[in-house]
Amino acid sequence: MAGYSESMDAVRAILTTLTRETAWERKNEISRAIDIALAHVTWTPAVGAAATDAAARCFETLRLASRAATAGTPLQDEAAREALAAIDALETALAAAPPVRPG
Repeated sequence: MAGYSESMDAVRAILTTLTRETAWERKNEISRAIDIALAHVTWTPAVGAAATDAAARCFETLRLASRAATAGTPLQDEAAREALAAIDALETALAAAPPVRPG
């Protein structure tokens, strides 16, 4: 398993277990997991774009999940599906990027 896969799995787990009460407080965990994943590869424009898109979609999901009017609605469900797809795209970009060289 690549070093970044564990971080991507952690983000997926967060996105699939959100509740209105816990959603927004998970923001730092998502940011940290994405940062840790990025530390395993050399930065490329594709990685940067995928990471930005994934973070934005994850945070939109958190925003929707944390609001009473949208928590648990089809709108949140669609945002979560888009965020999960963005995490998959980020993992694909990470797999294509050269690993960080030690030293």
